[in-house]
Amino acid sequence: MTSKIVTLNIDLNAKMTGFESATVPTAAHHRILKYYASPLLLGPEPSEDLLAMVMHMYSVEEAELVQYLPPLRPRTAAKVAARSGRPLREVERILDFLSFNKRVVLAWGEPRKYTLMPIVPGTFEMALMTPDLSTRNNWHQGFANLFESIWDDGYIADYTGKVQPIVRYLPVGGVAKTLYMALPSDRLEEAIEPYDDFAVGMCQCRMTTQLEGKGCGKPLENCVTMGPTAVRFIDRGLMRRSDKEEIIAIKRYAEEQGCVSWMMNDITGKPNGNSSCSCCGCCCHAMKTINQFNAPSLISSPRYIPEIEENTCIKCGKCVTACPMGALSVSDGKVHFDKMRCIGCGLCVMACPVKAINLEMTEDAAAFKPGWFSNYLDLAPGYLYNAFKVWMKRTLA
Repeated sequence: MTSKIVTLNIDLNAKMTGFESATVPTAAHHRILKYYASPLLLGPEPSEDLLAMVMHMYSVEEAELVQYLPPLRPRTAAKVAARSGRPLREVERILDFLSFNKRVVLAWGEPRKYTLMPIVPGTFEMALMTPDLSTRNNWHQGFANLFESIWDDGYIADYTGKVQPIVRYLPVGGVAKTLYMALPSDRLEEAIEPYDDFAVGMCQCRMTTQLEGKGCGKPLENCVTMGPTAVRFIDRGLMRRSDKEEIIAIKRYAEEQGCVSWMMNDITGKPNGNSSCSCCGCCCHAMKTINQFNAPSLISSPRYIPEIEENTCIKCGKCVTACPMGALSVSDGKVHFDKMRCIGCGLCVMACPVKAINLEMTEDAAAFKPGWFSNYLDLAPGYLYNAFKVWMKRTLA
């Protein structure tokens, strides 16, 4: 397969019916702001930027209904209609548009229930997810700009103090096949082997930087789901159908461009499904929790770390340039390694012209636990602890 770099060659000023925003905040917008700021939704502190995002996401008419969707309390359209005094069909139409077009509200079940998602993970990914860049318009550009201004405040680090890692990075293909005793879950081809259904779409992180005019030029189409989730995403038009061969080709091409791939941690094999994107250190928000905010808790400790043979190393700095995490540096005639920043991807190994670097197994990596329930039990205490910690911090401030 010959892959290509996909660019945002679209008219961002194009009008898309229904993608409206508010120009003046209402009481409903202020109420919704409090929802998104809630520690229960992993939210940032209330701010002008957050209010601007809420106004951008919801027109005055939409906000009048969304204010009746408090955090973690899903409601049917009938219940929202009863609380708002609006006709049921009108409420269904608006909430369905927010769920299936703007994709800022989550909908599921029968009868359909609606709820708000955290800004990240959740709203950011769903609002920008697409297999077709021609569906992006000036509303998406505005959303991306507002999201980045909130993200850059670093609020997400407050929620990483005690948390089970949710993603793990794989050694790149050229390195993985040489690793002694590498587990199947560390090799892309073997990690995706259990699945029959695959879907692929555009990386929301790199799309955001390109919408901001700061894109790095690395390939966009490499965000992947597999298993039951892939079928649902295809049916909803969030991604396009793919297959094993194309997914491997997409991932390997991304590696050639300096990207590295993650998989959801500990959720392996049928019937659970998995997800993967191919990331760069300049755009990926998962990587930025480390290289921007020094908060590594969301990413599993690497199973392999680089070992540098000082007598062979020529201090050329190519490993420093290749590392997406800033884990390597050269000063005082030495190569320095920051283990806390390393994700074990092996790009440094591939970049070394004299083969002075090898990946060696470490015992620090978190153990894998297959199955969603065991992972939920691990994630829930950390989520509650961090939410309570943030609530206490704000209350006592």
